[in-house]
Amino acid sequence: MKNFFICFVLLFAACNETSENSTTTPAVPEDSKTNVVTLAGGLGIVSISLPLRYDTTFTWIHYSDCGKLCEKRKYRFQPKILPVYPETGYHYKPLNDSIEQFTIFHNPYIAADDSDQTDNQSFITLFHDHKKFEITHDPALRNIKWDTIEKIGDRYFSIIVIDLYDTAKAQYSKKLLSTTTLKRGTIDFNFDLLTRRKDSLTEKFIDKAKYYVRTIRIGSNK
Repeated sequence: MKNFFICFVLLFAACNETSENSTTTPAVPEDSKTNVVTLAGGLGIVSISLPLRYDTTFTWIHYSDCGKLCEKRKYRFQPKILPVYPETGYHYKPLNDSIEQFTIFHNPYIAADDSDQTDNQSFITLFHDHKKFEITHDPALRNIKWDTIEKIGDRYFSIIVIDLYDTAKAQYSKKLLSTTTLKRGTIDFNFDLLTRRKDSLTEKFIDKAKYYVRTIRIGSNK
């Protein structure tokens, strides 16, 4: 089912109805700045507001043993005091603590000359349901704390929040997973926190991530 869904996403051709104006954003939760990412392959430009402490950024291709359909071009922002760990290759050991990061990713083989349809509500609704199904059947995730479909800028986003506490490890795992369309594929914007600290950063991480994801804008680089 997973490979079928990936193929379905990459063969997406949007055909959707027009929608309302974009969501307004609340007050800035902390010191931040606007970051601009030029997507590889001429796919466009992404701007997003992020905390000033996200002072390290890098990009790479995360290869996969299931081939090109599963490969991802990733762009990551994180504090420089945390380990720089680009997931790559066919096998890797994930970090088990001290993660705070924002990652953009898309398939690196999306054609830049495809039209970019932004009236994508119908597709995102279908995608959102599939993604929720996959998460609830993933033993490492399972529980979705909150989810919605929201218009940000000129297109709709699937947004899912996962907020877990591992009692055996005394560890908090928080994720905000958001996805929208890009050409005939999708692009993801994910916030991740993995920590043993229970402090204001941990408690407010999801609320702040919701703010930042609502500042995303996607445009052409022509």
